[in-house]
Amino acid sequence: MNLLIFLFLFDFSVSIEGTESEREPTPCEVCKFLSAELTDELDKTGSSKSVVATGSRLNVKGEWSEKKTTEYRKSEVRLVEAIERVCEKMLGYSVHTDRPERYAKGRSETMSTLHALRDKGVKVDLGIPDEMWDKTPAEISKLRLKCDNMVEEYEDELFEWYFKHQDKDLQTWLCKDKVLSSNQQECLVPKSKKKSKKGSTDFKGKDKQKKKEVKKNDKNERKHKSEL
Repeated sequence: MNLLIFLFLFDFSVSIEGTESEREPTPCEVCKFLSAELTDELDKTGSSKSVVATGSRLNVKGEWSEKKTTEYRKSEVRLVEAIERVCEKMLGYSVHTDRPERYAKGRSETMSTLHALRDKGVKVDLGIPDEMWDKTPAEISKLRLKCDNMVEEYEDELFEWYFKHQDKDLQTWLCKDKVLSSNQQECLVPKSKKKSKKGSTDFKGKDKQKKKEVKKNDKNERKHKSEL
């Protein structure tokens, strides 16, 4: 049994060590998860009623004026704090080679199965120490690094969206309109949605054709009766 488990999970052990299955996260994937995580972080503090001091300055008499305050949910501090956390959250993703969307939070199905087997007392030999099973894959580390680079490169755009365009979806405004070229936007449309849309179109086409045939048959039948 142990030998069968070893053979069954061989491909998984190869991917842990970094092999042909590893690839670079695309700009589309990086921007997609950056915008999703930043939106999530801002949503957590969107209803905050706290205020923050924005500083004070000298008046003409050389005296310090009272510090101004602003609502935290409208402040620059809120955005800065969210940006500081957003790329770190990429480390919570895993590589899911068995799914249409390659990156998702939580353990992959194979990793979950592996842990479940070990918890049941089954000896699973992947050729690596147990403590390395949950080690951050190199591909996810690259996702986090590319996120940091994108935040640095598009920091001005993020501030512009925060103060002027929060009524617009961040993924659309940033990724589709600012960061990605038209041929880099493939990941913004879920593959499952594409397939279902195509299937829906095919069904409608067949249904329309069927109605035409029924209508034609009814017309022919009425014509035949009138001739009789």
